[in-house]
Amino acid sequence: MTKLVNSIYETGEWPKDFTEVTMIALKKKPQATKCSDHRTISLIAYSAKIAAKTLRRIEKKIEDVLGEDHLGFRRVKGTRDAIGMLRILSQRTLEMDEELIICFIDWHKAFDRVNWTKLMQNLKETDWRERRLISNLYMAQSVKVRLNRGETRSVKTGRGVRQGCCLSPILFNLYSECLTKEALEGLETSK
Repeated sequence: MTKLVNSIYETGEWPKDFTEVTMIALKKKPQATKCSDHRTISLIAYSAKIAAKTLRRIEKKIEDVLGEDHLGFRRVKGTRDAIGMLRILSQRTLEMDEELIICFIDWHKAFDRVNWTKLMQNLKETDWRERRLISNLYMAQSVKVRLNRGETRSVKTGRGVRQGCCLSPILFNLYSECLTKEALEGLETSK
């Protein structure tokens, strides 16, 4: 396995088994008939998960880019931490008889909508080999759907982070952080 991972790192080329994902639909309710009654889950080769874990060094570099207030999908700053901070803020606000305004962003299906070109631009601070690996992993990505009757043909995907890949949460964090900074820069210049 080490030999394979080293070869992938040196060449930047992923084996086909690593870039092809099989999706299966799981019923949300017993009598599911519509697409919305199902949720999909991707089956990624286990060896692909092991190989992707070797890229964990990217996580450290991305962590340095993320703001202190960016919570969720992070080792030390998870959703529980955000809920705890929100509770403390609301209690202090009530004690001081002040108004508290909270804005929630619905990231509904956001993992599926990540623009790869923008993601790669956001990765410019990483080592070129790591950027090449991530780029090749995503650009060569294809998906097929497993149904009762068999599997569909493979089709290339054009956006989104890979479901089931250990890099996806941190890549999504980087992407959302950069989008937030971009939006805030637009607000500052319009004042």
